[in-house]
Amino acid sequence: MVISLLFLAFSRPESLHAQQAKNMNLVGKLPYAGTLNDIWGYVSPQGVEYALVGLRDGFSIVSLADPTQPVEVHFIPGSITIWRDIKTYGHYAYVSNEGGNGTLIVDLSQLPGSVTFKDTVLNGINTAHNIYIDDGKLFQTGGNLVSGNAVGGVEIFDLATDPWNPAYLGTYSARYVHDIYVRNGLGYSAEINSGRLSILDLSDPTAPLVLGSKAYPEAFTHNSWLNDAGTVCYTTDEFAGAYIRAWDVSDPNNIDPLDKIKASLSDGKAIPHNVHVKNDFLITAYYRDGIQIVDGQYPYNLVEVGYYDTSPLSDGGFNGSWGAYPYLPSGLILASDMEEGLFVLSAQLQRACYLEGVVRDSVEATPLKGVHLEVLGSSEADQSKTSGFYAIGIADSGIYQVAFSKFGYKPDTLAVALFNDSIVTVDVNLSPLPVAPLEVIVLEAGSLLPISDAQVLVVAPNDAETLSYTTSSAGKVQEPAVLISEYEIRAGKWGYVTQRTSITMDSLLNQVQLVLEKGYYDDFSVDLGWQSSGTAIQGLWERGEPFGTYTFTFDTTFLSPDVDLPFDIGNEAYVTGNAGTLPNTLFFGDEVDEGSAILISPPMDLSGYQDPVIQFHWWFLNLDFSNQLTRPGNDFLSVLLTDGLDTVELHRYDTPLSNIWTLEEGISFIQDFDLDLRPLQLIFYTQDLEKDRAEVVEAALDGFEVIENPTTHLAEDLPQVAFYVDQASESLFYELAAGTAPQSWRVSLLSLTGQRLWEGHIDGLSGRLQLPSGLPHSLYLIGFEFEGKRSSWQKVILGR
Repeated sequence: MVISLLFLAFSRPESLHAQQAKNMNLVGKLPYAGTLNDIWGYVSPQGVEYALVGLRDGFSIVSLADPTQPVEVHFIPGSITIWRDIKTYGHYAYVSNEGGNGTLIVDLSQLPGSVTFKDTVLNGINTAHNIYIDDGKLFQTGGNLVSGNAVGGVEIFDLATDPWNPAYLGTYSARYVHDIYVRNGLGYSAEINSGRLSILDLSDPTAPLVLGSKAYPEAFTHNSWLNDAGTVCYTTDEFAGAYIRAWDVSDPNNIDPLDKIKASLSDGKAIPHNVHVKNDFLITAYYRDGIQIVDGQYPYNLVEVGYYDTSPLSDGGFNGSWGAYPYLPSGLILASDMEEGLFVLSAQLQRACYLEGVVRDSVEATPLKGVHLEVLGSSEADQSKTSGFYAIGIADSGIYQVAFSKFGYKPDTLAVALFNDSIVTVDVNLSPLPVAPLEVIVLEAGSLLPISDAQVLVVAPNDAETLSYTTSSAGKVQEPAVLISEYEIRAGKWGYVTQRTSITMDSLLNQVQLVLEKGYYDDFSVDLGWQSSGTAIQGLWERGEPFGTYTFTFDTTFLSPDVDLPFDIGNEAYVTGNAGTLPNTLFFGDEVDEGSAILISPPMDLSGYQDPVIQFHWWFLNLDFSNQLTRPGNDFLSVLLTDGLDTVELHRYDTPLSNIWTLEEGISFIQDFDLDLRPLQLIFYTQDLEKDRAEVVEAALDGFEVIENPTTHLAEDLPQVAFYVDQASESLFYELAAGTAPQSWRVSLLSLTGQRLWEGHIDGLSGRLQLPSGLPHSLYLIGFEFEGKRSSWQKVILGR
């Protein structure tokens, strides 16, 4: 290990909410009766500082002559609107809104005595979401004017000639622009609806040029701000759990990510809103987490160094701190909390302590990617890059325990002394763990014949690594070198019920045997060959761990699932689109859009069933968010069955808000439809009929299986089996007739709706099987199977 050291070194009385703060203090506060939005600052020629505060019903001017006692000196009523944005040019303030009447222009030159103001509709723009001012030009974004390809691009006006009467200069109309930062003729455009940061050449307002653009996953690009050197642009994505992101913009054609950070107060659950930069510190209004300060001296290593929580609320939600203004000469920071009022804060802008280095394999000396490192006892964590390089930091100097870990390597924890405004370099070598051979055998229940072409997954703890195999003709997987660890091993093949087991490996040959029952079952923990297709431009069916989406309207109510079924194997399901995190109220994320999304099962031969029933869990949501309203959409999820010649619809779901996993309790089709039972394929079909991006279509599928109808009595000539259930111990005691083969027996527990809850295998002629614990107190069905024959189901009472 090589180490080189570079170093030289509240409470609020009017509320029961105890403020959480670090390196920030409350100086003064002004409550309001109404709801606040954005904030800006102004300094008079006499040196008096003012807060310019946006409210839902107007515009407030607050004197900070005594910052401990802020005083409102003027209030200008305005149209009712959630959104106002404020900027200044000379002694003029410009206030945009989305309620009408255009831009409010206020002459501040006579403060504190009087102000002159007027509403001005500039170039037909009645409403605008945001404004920015640079080099004598006013840039309005998100306006109502339809220009070129977009509603609400960037409208540019001249202020230098006559600030009281801005003159129209030009328009950027390629996309809707939510917010923009402009410096030296270059605009950094936050294009929220398309999820991207664009760099614009606006030096000639009559002919704006796009110099570069960066779309990225999980994007809802809300605002942007440039660092002091003009080489790094910071953006926020306005949804719960999102990051503040740092982008290298030194080459507009190659916008590269540098680092990203969340607020620590809510464990990263809050919504970042507006970021500003001062002396390479990021001052961010973070909704329910209040104000956050991040040291951006090294933009590849962002470190939180301060915060002040203005809001009594927590986690995700559109409440709390809307804006922050850090540019007053006094160094005070102004914060507007939507519910709590105006905050005047002081801040100790302290540089962080920085730790960086390279992690390598101790044997091969090769760089290690994906090494997890964390400062123990803090929320600071990072992962090494492809080059093995890592960078992490913490606010306060001291001696810290820093842990390094990667699956397949012996973890290491080092004590490191860190110092403010200093970089400590620690290079780390991790030792690889030993390996051992592993053999997995997959057999068919009953016959114990090998199953070829079965899919086998060897899953490491915490999904750190997954090895994927296909069984040979002998039903085997042989891997000579698997890291010695604990693993979950899954095996599945279409036409069989997926099984799993666990193994703790040692240095000798490790053998695992999995026995699969015949049947059609899929929890999607193994890829058994469902096919996705369709004409939608996004939102086609995907297999994976669900990555939930939600919208402003429902706060944190999920539109698509964020988890799969809790009681099946693995974490996977099929969902329509699995890339987006947040669809907004106008343009949505990775939901079904402008076409169809189709999911088709592999072929099934159900001729051996007497009364087959299809079961699955489904999720469907279809809502129209156009015109800032929420109403049912007109789309649907259809379940179809085809034998290749004829196709029938088994069921259609059109309830607009079915955003929970719902069990389809059984679709019995053999009695109702004249279909060839071999082969049959199931089809899940949904589409966006109106091709309207303001309408959300989300669907999901999990826990699919085909069972015999549990309400149908099958008279089978089974060998005699006696059993009883002991409710106290939740155990099943059984005794088989003499001469039977125990390994051919299986016992299943179903809900009254036919959902398979548990299955067990008989080990001897008599014995005890532990039933699942924690079941709700209710009636359940128990049945026995022997060499493909099934007994009738018997009712038992279980649960407490």
